[in-house]
This record gives sequence, C-alpha cells and structure tokens, in this order.
Amino acid sequence: MYDKPMISLDQARDAIQAMIDDYNKDPNRRKVDMAVVDDAGNLLAYARMDRCLRPTFAIRKAYTSAVRSMDTVVFAEQLSTQGRSLESFGDPQLIALAGGVAVIKDGAVVGAIGVGGLPSGLDDEAIAKAGLAALNI
Repeated sequence: MYDKPMISLDQARDAIQAMIDDYNKDPNRRKVDMAVVDDAGNLLAYARMDRCLRPTFAIRKAYTSAVRSMDTVVFAEQLSTQGRSLESFGDPQLIALAGGVAVIKDGAVVGAIGVGGLPSGLDDEAIAKAGLAALNI
C-alpha cells in the first residue's frame, strides 16, 4: 500500500494563521498574501490582506517551491549560476523571487508555502517560515 504524507487542511489553516500572526508583529508594512500548496503546487489555503498590491505572487512562489522541490531563493540562485532564465522551463507559473519555502517530510516534498508583497523577498520568506513552523512536520 502506498502511504503518501500530505498537508491537511487543518495544518494549512494553522500555517496561514501563524503567518498572519507573524506579519502582525509589524503591521505597518506593505500588505501581503499567503499561500499553502500540496506537492504538485495545487492550492490548499490562501489569504490576502486588504490592499495587497500583487495578490498572486504568494501562489506562484509556493507553486515554484513545490514543483522545483526547493525554496525559491535557492531556485533563483540556481538560475543565476547556470545562466538560465525562467522561460527555459516553459512554465509561466514559475517565479524566481524569494518568499517560497518547500515543506519536506521524511526527505520528500509534501507541499510549499509562499508569501508575497513585501519589498524584500527575504522578509516574505521569514513570514513563510513562521507558517512552516506551524505545520509541525
């Protein structure tokens, strides 16, 4: 029997709430959106703050982390060092901005989390990691 680990809806909701709580430690920043996806990049949970300027970046960051099996900051570095562009992958959903983190359990990617909206993708990534911690995986 095949027993594939997955992120449950309750876990995805917990991750979203943890990211909202983390963001609210300094709410005087640009508004963000947050996404949790499964291992194929399918959306499990999503939240967008009022007045979020780019409301699809979180989904694209989470998708990229899931399908590339790595954090988006690592993917961006990989593209740079290999001299490749996003277009070479033929997938318009991929994005090479920090803010997406892979969710790994027992050595396998089971999903990803993405946050978008802050001027620094590394700030987005910090919020995403709060969501990752809440998954308890």
